[in-house]
Amino acid sequence: MPDRRTSQELAELRQLVRERAAAQGGAFRRSDLAGWGLDPTSVLTMRRNKQWVRLHHGVYVDRLTLDEAAGPEERHRLIAAATLLALPGDVALFGPSAAVAWGLPCDRSLLGTVHLVRPRGRDSRALRRRISAVDRLPPAVVHVLDVGDEDVTGVGGLLVVGRDLAATTTAMASDGDWAVATLDGLAWRDPAAVHRLRALSTRWPRLAGAGVLTAALPHVRTGAQTPVETLSRLRLIRAGLPEPELQAPITDANGLAGIVDMLFSHLRVIGEADGALKYTDREVLMREKRREDRIRAAGYGVVRWGWREASGSMRAVAKRIWTAGGLAQAG
Repeated sequence: MPDRRTSQELAELRQLVRERAAAQGGAFRRSDLAGWGLDPTSVLTMRRNKQWVRLHHGVYVDRLTLDEAAGPEERHRLIAAATLLALPGDVALFGPSAAVAWGLPCDRSLLGTVHLVRPRGRDSRALRRRISAVDRLPPAVVHVLDVGDEDVTGVGGLLVVGRDLAATTTAMASDGDWAVATLDGLAWRDPAAVHRLRALSTRWPRLAGAGVLTAALPHVRTGAQTPVETLSRLRLIRAGLPEPELQAPITDANGLAGIVDMLFSHLRVIGEADGALKYTDREVLMREKRREDRIRAAGYGVVRWGWREASGSMRAVAKRIWTAGGLAQAG
């Protein structure tokens, strides 16, 4: 490629690198350019044009990719990908960083640090580099554990511990309710995982947070679709309500009226977490209203709430459920 490139050539180069980088989490190394048959010196031009951003020595990201990673999970995944590139060697994403790569729910307060794991006994010289720069990569935490090749896989171009291990190690780093929420997220995607988690929990009994994981496991359910459902369920029980049935089918004379988040059967009350937050499209909203009308006509009270309530004690919501139960039975 000539030293002076046209605007069209630069645009084509940028698009090509964006596509190649997307296959490895969004970031790329200067050395990757040569491997892709491109001129590594193009970094100078693209940085001067403010189209590529330096995240670490030799590690870059396209500014559009950086801007598109607006949410905490997306941004963490991008930074984690860059961290892997900055530390070539035997490391994989671990804990909350692995959970994000797998798309598992995770307490966002854990996403300020990238977590990596290195198999015990492997060469650690590359990890002695301090992951810091005047740029954008925060220091990473490198765990050294007895993980084998069978524990590590590729997800979206990133080297990551397996999904079960990602969920359990994230739960260990979480508080009690969020530990259950992460494990519920795994159980929703793979109900059989519940049995595997119990065996996995005994693997590193002295690891920090192992007690949190052990305490969380009895509360894991396969029917919690979102973290707000898990947090709500746990806090409603703590507020004095019996444990609800999850993803319960409600029928009327015309058949299935709907599948509901929670059913407090003895109260004949339906609990719907997220409430209106789920429904932004008018047609979907009207369909949900008709569904709720059928459920109410079948003799059930309906109580809705969202993230704000689920983030608290849920006592006020519990009172609304008890009240709705009384009205439903009276009706």
